[in-house]
Order: sequence, then structure tokens, then C-alpha cells
Amino acid sequence: MTLLAFAWVGLGFFPRPLLANPENTSTALLDREGKILRITLTGDEMYRIWTPLDAISSEAIAATLSYEDRWFWYHPGFNPLSFTRAVVQNFRGSSRRPLGASTITMQLVRNRFRLYTRSLLGKLRQTWLALLVERHYSKREILEAYLNTAPYGANIEGLGAAARIYYRIPPAKLSASQAKLLALIPQNPNRRAPTSSDNQSALTTAWARNFPDEHADTVVGSRSDLLLLAPHLSDRVRALSNRRGEVKTTLDRELHGITERIVRDFIERNQTLGFSNATALIVDSKTMEVLAYVGSAGYTNSAIQGYVNGLNALRSPGSALKPFIYALAIDQGLITPDSLLKDTPLRIANYQPENFERNFLGPLSATEALVRSRNIPAVQLARSLKEPGLHEFFLRAGFSLPRSAEYYGLSLALGTFEVSMEQILAAYAMLGEGKGIYRPLSWFGPSHEPGKRLLSPQASYLTRQMLLHNPRPHELFGARSFTNTPPIAWKTGTSFGAKDAWAIGIVDSLIVGVWIGNFDGSPNPNFVGRDAAGPLLFSVIEGVHAQRGLSSLPPPLPDGLKHVDVCALSGSLASPHCPHTRKGWIVAGVSPRKVCSVHREIVIDSQSGLRVCRESDSGHTTRKVFEVWDTDLLRLFSMAGLSRQVPPPFMKLCNMPASSDQSPHPPHITSPQEAVAYTFKGGGDDRIEFSAVNDGGGRSLFWFVDTELVGEGSTIFWRARPGRFTVRVTDDQGQSAQTTMVVKMITMSAG
Repeated sequence: MTLLAFAWVGLGFFPRPLLANPENTSTALLDREGKILRITLTGDEMYRIWTPLDAISSEAIAATLSYEDRWFWYHPGFNPLSFTRAVVQNFRGSSRRPLGASTITMQLVRNRFRLYTRSLLGKLRQTWLALLVERHYSKREILEAYLNTAPYGANIEGLGAAARIYYRIPPAKLSASQAKLLALIPQNPNRRAPTSSDNQSALTTAWARNFPDEHADTVVGSRSDLLLLAPHLSDRVRALSNRRGEVKTTLDRELHGITERIVRDFIERNQTLGFSNATALIVDSKTMEVLAYVGSAGYTNSAIQGYVNGLNALRSPGSALKPFIYALAIDQGLITPDSLLKDTPLRIANYQPENFERNFLGPLSATEALVRSRNIPAVQLARSLKEPGLHEFFLRAGFSLPRSAEYYGLSLALGTFEVSMEQILAAYAMLGEGKGIYRPLSWFGPSHEPGKRLLSPQASYLTRQMLLHNPRPHELFGARSFTNTPPIAWKTGTSFGAKDAWAIGIVDSLIVGVWIGNFDGSPNPNFVGRDAAGPLLFSVIEGVHAQRGLSSLPPPLPDGLKHVDVCALSGSLASPHCPHTRKGWIVAGVSPRKVCSVHREIVIDSQSGLRVCRESDSGHTTRKVFEVWDTDLLRLFSMAGLSRQVPPPFMKLCNMPASSDQSPHPPHITSPQEAVAYTFKGGGDDRIEFSAVNDGGGRSLFWFVDTELVGEGSTIFWRARPGRFTVRVTDDQGQSAQTTMVVKMITMSAG
């Protein structure tokens, strides 16, 4: 005994061997319910999930010890009796299976150090290392290392991976029957791993021999089943986090599965239109959790580059971000949802934006301009925003804008930069339950970030209400209407050149986004937001509604909103002259308090029918209400064949303050703009457009550059020359407006 004690002490002077490397482990990605989505391969191409001993069921531990090493807790690394019997049998050649009797510790060192133990020398070395391991490690540490490295067939190592792959459950939840079945595999993994029908038969035979009176639980999964469960999400969260072991994500398996099937079926159904790829993303705007994540229409479809994650790819959003222009304008007191905006020709220096339909609609409410996605009103609003403007807002909302605001200019309002679906939905969450607070997406649980306020709750609420007026789309074939969902606030986008079709919806607390296009950027005239992405968006929301039910209750009304009477035509606060009024929302203390100026009571001379400056005491005048429109809108009305009863011309020049009810409003210069630098190349007929509008029509406009009269009319073209100039326009009633213009000549270098 003394000799054995000295030997045991002596083992402590030998270096401590490394049992296993817990860092070389797979990542097991789980859904929000803890069910397996995917197991990644380790650096040595194994499925191995390092699992602490406390996270393994007592049934699994008992089954392993009972089958492999009943005396594990008592022996010093090898079982002397079993070892002696095995040596004698092998020496005599009386056993077909040479050199058995390996303890768990001996099996661990054999696997760890890749020992050849079919010889006496190999067995002695195995025994020596087992003693060394027992000297340096506790029994629990040894058992934990064994259960994490034992072979369970093919490239599956460890009970954690085996439980997840074969039974789709964590090892802590293994039943006694499941644990016993798995315990049979490591002794002969090549024959017993349930990876084929032959192996399944061998495993059944082993079960019948060891547990003849018990029923075995059926294996429910295999390695191949794990490859197609939310693969893009798996790739994404692995890129976002270096977490090891079991990683629980926010994915809702059922919601994701429904979304994935709808996307796949939609693309298959519309292949004749050239639809080959699509993406879809669903986010809970209360918690910012990612619930569904479909990165393409087919992960394994190489023809469409399906392995590419389209939700993280940067693409042009088109008009999908216009709601934020309107939200900022509401916050800055520029508009209300009912404010009248102009959809008329617009030129800003050399920039002349156009609408998608290449037409103009004249006066529109802000709500109508947004849901009809008109470009001109959006550009005009973006131009009117105070600092921080649209560029700074987008930067703070997580968008990638590598260049300055000057580089993008006003085209930023039309989505001329690139964003990802992830970025868009994080921003749209501000219009949902985010109530104007920006927070990034959350992948591993509810977000507890305080976020940063970019919009007021009032502007967020009103913008969402504006989007509720967007008419529902129709299915491309069959003209199916989408009526089986709660009210949806939604917006579409179409990139320049018809390369991307977007649709984003807000319903209940969910933000749902879809995209249709090609990953190689090839265009298709059918890639139009409303016609292509709109039906897919509503199909996804229908599926979500059928699966979990969505609330049709409106979001809570934030403090600070006030219901007031507005003119049904102009959207401004109602005046006594407005024939029709309705209720509209304003933000108390912020929204413009402008009273309707379209409906005006005009003094008319009874005899001539002309407009006069004031009422006559002789009784030869009368009052009459007219609609007074700007001249650019009157031109559009005329082109559309719509007649407007404009006020008659003045009898004479009115010498009265501009604030008088009867005085015409001063003209408004639309070009040139003071904040714009005008350039010309020289050597040609370079001209700059001068345009102005006045109300009521029938008045002449005269243009002056400094003190020189340069032309007459609502629009003229002035030959450019370098310098700084004062541009003034005056009407025949003496009303005028002026602006400052800077013009520079560009020198063209040779070569």
C-alpha cells in the first residue's frame, strides 16, 4: 500500500494533460422556444456542443455509467479486476474482442490522444494516461469531458450534440429511455448510430439485448434536417456574435415557417413575370425582436444565389423612406396630415425631379401625397426641413450614408442611396410601438436599450395614421383583394431602373417588410413596389394573422394631439368662408395655425364685375367667395380640363397693406433659390430659369436682375453670367418678392 501511495503521489509531478478543448465547440442556434435551428461545425468539422455536467440529465449520466463503467466513482482510472481478466483472455486468445475492459477514463484518453490500444503496449500506455488523468482531475471533470467527446456516429461528438440532433432536445431533458438508447452508441458508433436503416437495425438489436423488456423512444431527427431551418438567420447571428454553445435567438419558428412558405409559393406562382427571388423580415416593434428572417426564396437554389442574405444586402429603397420626410415635417411644424401640398413642375438649379408616373396632380393633401408616393411634394418638403435635416436623420437612424449631405442633395428624398431591409425595419419601428425612439434590431432576446428619440410620439402616430389611408393592393392574377387582415399602415418603394420592389407594413405591434428583385441587380419592369411587393406583403400578413391573430385596435393616442375643424379642400384651419369642413389632427403648439386662404371673400364692382380694393359706400359693390389658387395650379387645372371660377382682375392698383383681406398675396419665386449655387460652362447659350407663382391668376409679372428689367411672364429664361445678383419679381398690383442668386462659371480643363 505504501508503494501505491508513493506512486500516486509521484504521478502529481507529471504534467497535467489537457482533457478537452471547450473552445473548439459548435454553436447550437435555438429559436425563442429553445428548439434547435442549426448546429455549426467545429474547426475540425465535428458537431460538438460543450455541455456542463450540471446541464445533462441524471438519467443520461446513470445510463452511461451503467452501460460503460459501473465502478467509475471508485476505481483510480482502470478497473484492476476487469483489466487482469482482459489481459489473460487476450494472452490466451480466448476472446474475439481483444483488450476490452476500458473504463470511461481509459476511453477518454484513447479518444483524446488517439491511441492504438489493440496491443499490449498500447493498452499499458492507455492505462498509464488514465491514471495520470485521475491524479490531476476530479471524477466530475473526467465524466464531463467524456460526455462531451464520446463518439455518437459520423461526425457527432458528445451527448449535447447527440441529444440535439437525434431527439431535438437539450441533454437536460433526455428521458430514461432516450438516455439508454444514446448510451448504446459510443461503444460501436459506426454500426449503431441511427444514420441509416442498417445502423438503425443494429441499434435495435443492441437495445433488445440490453433492455429486452423496455420500449425505446424513436429517433426523430438527423444532421441533414438542420441545414434548412432559418439558414440565413443562423449565418447572420453567427456573424453578429462569437457566442459558443447553445445560443437562443428571438426567431418564432412557426411565424418564420409560414413566411418562408408564402415567399416561396409567391415566387413560384409569379415566375411568368420574371420573379425569381424575394426576402421577408418580421420584427416586433415593442421588443425589437426578429421573429421571421427569410433571406431569399431558396437557400439551396444556386440559380438565384439563394445562399446570399438579401435582408442584409444594401439596395436602393426608392420611395420606401418617404414617411420619415413627412414625420420630420410634422415635427418641425411645417405640415399637418391635411396640409395642402403642390404636385407641380419643379426645378432646383439643374435638378428637376419627376414623379414616377411622369405627370402632375396639382394640389394634394400631405396624406394623399404620401400614400400616392408623389416625388415633387416629398422633395419640396425635404428642401424645407430645418437642421438637422434628412441626411442627419438617416445617419442617426442607422442608415449607411458614406458621403456628405451636399453630395446626395435633394435626391436623398427619393431613395438614391442604399440601405438594407434590416435598417429599414429598425427605422419603421419608430412609427410603430417605438413611438419615435430608434433602437437596433434584437437577435437574442427583448431589447432593453433605451434607444434615442428621433421623432416625437405625435409625429410617429400621425405618420402611421397617414399610411393607413394607402389603398390595399390586388393580387397580380385573379384580382384578389386582401380583406382578411386588420388595418395596415404600409408604404412601397421602387428603385431607379426597376431593380428593387419594396413594401413595408405596420400592423398590431409588428413591422413586416418584403423585397422582390434579383441579387445580381438585373432590372425587370415588373419590379414595382405596389404591384409586385404589395401583394406579397399582404399575403405574409394574412398568413401571420391566420397563425396568431393580429389586433385591429388603433395604437394609443399620444398626449399633445388636438382634433380641430379644417377646410375640406385646403386642409388649413377652417375659415368662415369654407363651404365644407371636417375634423383633422394637429400637434398642439407645433403645427401651423394657418387659416384657409383658398376660400376668400372678394369685393366685386356690381357694374363692371371687376375686383375692387374695398367696398364702396354707394352700394355699387358686392361680396362673393372665390377659390383663389396659385397660377401654377391653375395651369394644371386647365390642362386637366377642370374649370375654376377665379377672381376677376382689379379695376386699378390697390394701395393697401399686403395683410389686407382684399389685397392680393405677393408673388412667390420658385426659381432661382437662394441656397442653391448656380453654375454654367460658358461658351454656349446657358440660361437659368426664373419662375414665380401668384394667387388668383390674371396678373402680370415683371422680372428684374438688380435694377435691369429682363422679362415678363410667370416663367422666363435669363442668360447666365458670373456674379452675385438680386432677382426681383413684381406684379401689376405692386406686390413683389426677391431673392439673391450666385452664379459661377465652370472652367473646363484640357484633356
